[in-house]
Amino acid sequence: MNDHYFELSLVDICEAVELPEQTFVELVEHGIIRPGGRQPSEWSFDLTMVSIAKRALRLHRDLDLDWAAVAVIVDLIEERDRLQAENEQLRQRLQRFLLD
Repeated sequence: MNDHYFELSLVDICEAVELPEQTFVELVEHGIIRPGGRQPSEWSFDLTMVSIAKRALRLHRDLDLDWAAVAVIVDLIEERDRLQAENEQLRQRLQRFLLD
């Protein structure tokens, strides 16, 4: 398997999501997006941050939510996704146990 890992700069991710840098800095300040690096000039983002940023932008725009509310919702969605994946793993383990 050939795994590729891409990192985007602040400028790159702003272009990908079509947001001004200042708005993207707000997403980081609210904990919606978690970059690598300490300051904006050093920040790097993996590709999952693009989809999270797009989701956050849709929530902000479509539901007219402030960024703090969006941060809570994004955290809840991520937790739900994590729990669903864990649940699926447990179901698979249980199925193997029942088949033995």
